[in-house]
Amino acid sequence: MGFFGDLVVFPGGGVDDLDRSSLAGETVVCEADDHDHRSAALRELAEETGLVVGGEGTESGRGLKGRALFADLRARGVSLRGDDLTPVSRWVTPEAAPRRFDTRFYLLAVDDPPPVVVDADELVGFAWAAPEAALSRHADGEWPMVLPTVAHLRWLSGRESIAEAVASARGGDGPPARPELVRDGGLIPTLMPGGRP
Repeated sequence: MGFFGDLVVFPGGGVDDLDRSSLAGETVVCEADDHDHRSAALRELAEETGLVVGGEGTESGRGLKGRALFADLRARGVSLRGDDLTPVSRWVTPEAAPRRFDTRFYLLAVDDPPPVVVDADELVGFAWAAPEAALSRHADGEWPMVLPTVAHLRWLSGRESIAEAVASARGGDGPPARPELVRDGGLIPTLMPGGRP
């Protein structure tokens, strides 16, 4: 079980040296300034769920991680499509928090995803769920979540379609959201792109 324990979260992880390497530069097609973050997002997605977003579509991965994953993709002539990620928001943990994160959230539209292959070292399961259904399970106490996950699901629930979510997320690479700790240890929510909670 990872750092987030029994919480329901989106796939993710940190940028590492591999994401800054020439191998990632050759494997991840991306013109954006945040290449390293997009590389990490797509690498983590492939490692944790087996979903490889590259080439002509999305395929199931081969259970490879890190350098082996990128080397396999390069050998097969498959490039990860970093430019297909749409930045939604960036969250920075409050300074008073015992462990701090600088997290970027991306949106990726995928048609007909292949089967998910969960990496049991990092995940205990997965679910495809509409935002409203996920929020309902959270409200019922079935799916515990942290504020950023809840905020993004609420934001997504206000969209009529994936295309609308992608369009309204444009510009989500602006200033980071900085939730603030309050006296009882809770967090003050922050606004998502477009000024909507």
